[in-house]
Formats: sequence, C-alpha cells, structure tokens
Amino acid sequence: MSFQSLRGRFLVLVLSIYAVVGAVSAFGFFRLTDSIIVRLGTGYATQYARQQQTRITAKLEREVVLAQKLVTSPLIETWCLNESDPAIRSLALSELESYRELFADKSFFLIVDASKNYYFNNAQDEFRGKELRYVVSRDDPESAWYFDAIEAVDDFALHVDNSKQLGLTKVWINAVVKKNGKKVGLGGSGLDLTDFLKEVVASPEPGVQTVLVDRKGFLQGHTDAALMQRNAQIKDESQRLTIGDILPASQEKVLKKHLTEIGSTGGSVDHFELSTEHGREIVGAAALEGIDWVALVFVDPDTVIKTRQFLPILAVIALSLLASIGLVLYTLNRVVLSRLMLLTESTKEIAAGDYEVDLKVDSRDEIGQLTSSFNHMTATIRDHTHNLEQKVEERTEELRYSNVLLEESNQKVMDSIGYALLIQTSLLAKTQELDAVFDDVFTFWRPRDVVGGDYYALYRDQEGGFLLAVADCTGHGVPGAFMSMASKALLDRAVATLGIDDPATLLKEVHGTLQDLLQQEGPGSENGLDIGLVAGRENSAQLRFAGAKLNLWIQSSQGDFEIVKGDKISLGYSQRKGREVAIQNRDLTTAAGSRIFMMTDGILDQPGGAKGFGLGPRRLQEALKTWANVPLSEMNARLDQLLAKYSQSAPQRDDIAVVGFTLRRDSPEK
Repeated sequence: MSFQSLRGRFLVLVLSIYAVVGAVSAFGFFRLTDSIIVRLGTGYATQYARQQQTRITAKLEREVVLAQKLVTSPLIETWCLNESDPAIRSLALSELESYRELFADKSFFLIVDASKNYYFNNAQDEFRGKELRYVVSRDDPESAWYFDAIEAVDDFALHVDNSKQLGLTKVWINAVVKKNGKKVGLGGSGLDLTDFLKEVVASPEPGVQTVLVDRKGFLQGHTDAALMQRNAQIKDESQRLTIGDILPASQEKVLKKHLTEIGSTGGSVDHFELSTEHGREIVGAAALEGIDWVALVFVDPDTVIKTRQFLPILAVIALSLLASIGLVLYTLNRVVLSRLMLLTESTKEIAAGDYEVDLKVDSRDEIGQLTSSFNHMTATIRDHTHNLEQKVEERTEELRYSNVLLEESNQKVMDSIGYALLIQTSLLAKTQELDAVFDDVFTFWRPRDVVGGDYYALYRDQEGGFLLAVADCTGHGVPGAFMSMASKALLDRAVATLGIDDPATLLKEVHGTLQDLLQQEGPGSENGLDIGLVAGRENSAQLRFAGAKLNLWIQSSQGDFEIVKGDKISLGYSQRKGREVAIQNRDLTTAAGSRIFMMTDGILDQPGGAKGFGLGPRRLQEALKTWANVPLSEMNARLDQLLAKYSQSAPQRDDIAVVGFTLRRDSPEK
C-alpha cells in the first residue's frame, strides 16, 4: 500500500489525529472536567437560588400582604387618630384579633404614634384584654427601632430584632399606618427567628449554604443561629454584622458590586464566583422582589460534583474512539475507497463539467445509485432551467387571483357581521335609560366574536317600577347573536303581557315560549340561556330577584359581598321537559350605599395568570373591594384594565356582560 494513495494518506491522517487527540484529551481532561464542574455548579447554584427565591417570597409575601391590609384598615386608621374613644378601641382590638388568627405566627402588634402605646398579643392569646404592653420612648435604646422605622419606612420593612420587653427574637414585619398621607402608627406581625432559619435557610445538601442579606449587605438570615442572635441583640443597626464581615476582605468588593446589580433588577437571579475560607465557591444570588432582601446560595462545586465521577466517562470515550476509528477504517476502505478509485477513473471524461456527458454506472448499490441519480439530476436541471420561469409566472397569477376572491369574500362577511353588531347593540339598554332609573350605573359588554349571545335590557312601567335583565345565551358570534335576539323578543312579549313585578313568572313564561319556538329534540339541539331579573321601584330599598343560573351580587358600603344565588336551572334546553320550571322570587332589602351587580359567567371564566386559571369570583370581589370608593361610571375602564392585566396573552374565552348600579335615595325608604 502506497502512502501517496488516498487510502494510505487517509490511514496515516486518521492515526495521527487519534494520537494527537488522545494526548490533548489526556492532558486537558482535568481542565475540561473542572470547567464542567463550574458550569454544573453554576447551574445548580442558580437553580437553587431561584428555588429559594420562590420559597422565601411565598413564606413572607402572605404575611406582608396581611400586614399591609391590617394597616390600611379604615378602622385601624381611625383608631390611631382617636385612641381614647372606647367604642372605636373595642372595634379596633376586635379587628386586630381577627388578623392575629390569620397571621402564621398568630400574633400582632400595633403602635399608635400619637401616644407611643405598644399593643401586642401572641399565639397563646395570653394578653387578651391587656394588649397594651408598654410605651416606646426615644430615651429608651430598646425602642430606637420604632423611631427609625417610622422615619425611614414608607410602606413596610422586614426587621430582625430581639424585643427585651416581650422576650422574643423574630423576623418582624413592620407596616406603616397612614391617614391622609400622614404616618400615624406602625403595625404588623412577626416570624419566629429559629423556625424561620430552619425552614428557609438550612440546607440538607452538603456543600450548599443559604444566606439572606438586605441590599446594604446586613445579615438577615444565616445557618449559624448564634450570628443571627448576636445581630438581633444589637440595637444600632449600623453596627450589625454584614456579609462582608464573614468573607475575606478581598472578596467584599466583588460581593458588594453584585449585590448592587441584583438589588436593582427586581426578581432577577445572578451568579458569580468567590474565594472563601472553604476555597472556590459559586454564589447564586436571587433578589426577593418586594421584600428588599437578597438570597445568596453558596455552592462548593468540588463538594457537590467530584472529579472522580468523570473518570469512567473518560475511559469509555477513549475505548469507543479507538474502536470507532478501527471500524471506520475497515468499512471505509472496503465499501467506499476501493470503489471510489474505480469511479474516479470513469469520471475523468466529464471533468470539464459538460452536462451532456453521462457518468458510467457500474453497479446498483449506493455508489451506483449516486452516479445514476447524478445523471438524472443534470438532465432535470436542464429541463427545469428552461421551464421554471414560465411555471413561476403561472403560479403567481393563480395565487393573486385566489387572494382577490378571498379578500372580496372576507369583506362581505365582515360587512354582514358589522351590520349585525349595529342591530344587536340597538337592542341593549341605552345609557340615558339606565341613568334615568339608577343613581349610579355602568355596563360592561364585550362579545367574544364582534357579536355574541350576552345582552342586558331595561324595562319600566308608568308607576316608577323597573326590571333589569342580564342574559347569557347559547353560542358565540352570529349563532349566539341570533339566540340573544330571539330570547330578547320573547322576554319583551312576556313583559308586555305579565308586567314587571314578578320576575320568576316572567322567566317561566320565557322558558315555555322558547321551547315552543325552538322545538328542540335530541342531544344535537341544545340551545337556551341563563338569565337574571331584578325588579324594584324608584326611591325604594326593596328589590325582587329571580335567576336561572345567574346570581346577584350585593356589595355593602363597607365593601363586603352578599351573593344571592339564582336557581340551578337554565331556560329553553330540551332536557327540561314541559313548561314548568322551579324558579322562585327572592325579596331583598338593600342598605344605603349598597352596590348591586349582575354578570354572565364570561368574566369569571376568563383564563389568565401564571397557571391559566379563570379569573373567578374571589379575584373579582377583591378588585371590586379595592374600587369601593370609585364611581360606577368609571368601572367599565377599571374592568377593562383588570382583564387586560390578568389575561395577558390569553384570548377571550366567552362573551362578557356586567351591569352594576346603586338605587336612588331621593326620598325616605319605602
């Protein structure tokens, strides 16, 4: 075998490459392994930091939210300005007790800034009736934390501290009580420091340690409980230990740089490398959004991932590479190289690239098929070169004509749907009509597909009575719109015949006439509607409600909700045999300032959030409570913003209709 031939040169080249690669691989194995360990350690530190971020945020977020709700309670705010009023004091202490049951630590504290009185009760309910524990004073070093907080904290802050008056060391949640923008007190709860460290800081994994610091670097959580107890005992926070105090001086500047960067990026996660007393460590840093702390996860990569774990891989790679090269050499020589030499001799005649000359096909295997395919390809290229331009022009013209037809058809459909929308909106109650009946009112109507099956209507009589209807018909788009117009026509006829004072009788009549109209038989024809009717008189607190799978929400002036449920039956569906359905009237007396809402299930079922769940009654009620002082005339825009923020990129699932109103109170209640 000549080493000048392709076979000989290929053999020498492969063996040389194998020798060089083997030597370099052996030399660089530990370097590469070290790099892999660093990358794996970095990924481990980052992932663990992200997990700690989620755990700690979940642990503290609920308590922070409860503390903020406590200090924004109108009753607590009022008490901080009228502490001596016994009636307000009794109500305020009762509300504090209700929050105590909700806090994880089952404790609360409140300081009234005007008197500096410190109120407290613990999980054992030890101080019920004697919640006033002591009075904070600027002259008392033990009270310095309060004056620092009331001056520096605008909303809330977390504070690890030992209270000698109470004999407790906790992670305190200090939330500021404000009234008309003025700080009038401080309140919140706390978490037992030992339990907190054990739950969120301690790590069962060797070589992994979690440390919590604030953005200034002061220690807030460490596996060494003695360090945390020592920090809690120091009342001058500027003298407390920082993370830099337990690291080599050369690394403090690096750490501060990354703390500044991670502290300014919200809930992000960063990673970097430090040299500590344990050697090289990778640090995963996660900012705890909204809490102003940073979780630092120190990972010793040489402990978590050991170099010797990679040695079997190196051995397998070396043996596999050697076996692969031997097999490749044997197969390549037998199947390819020897036959390529013969093929090379045959292709010298077409070396000039003349496509009119065909290569010689000497076998039917892959190389023979390759030669035959190459000959066929050259012929095809000649043909396609001549005909391609003409074919492209023909296809382009066909596509253009199809697009013109499609655009014309689409425009006709959209024009029809637009006209249908004009007709459907004309059936809805007008703003002027609603304003003439109610003191404050809003409507929120959003079909899923331009037109839809949801609608609302208003009826009045000559004696000052009104009847408000909100309905959800089967289907969306054009089919739903047809159902809404049909059911609206039947409701109009029932009102004209029976009047507006008996909503339950009206719903029964609509059910029967809708069954007669649709003549539905079998499971393939299921159409109907869910509907709620509420009747009343102008300047009267009395309402009468009847609902078919639609509920009535009544929000008191304090923001609390009463849900008046409709009957669990829909109207018109074929499985409801006969004209008789069990629907009852519910007579209600509303308090002054009450807000009344009726809605279809489209708004409650709208998906969104991190997990794609429906908005649901709880989230909607929380939003309405937040807007308790907002005029109903602004509620349409608020609901639009709520749905946009919650649904994010999720499409609208169903038609939506919401109506809210307050009754006129121009004369004494009847």
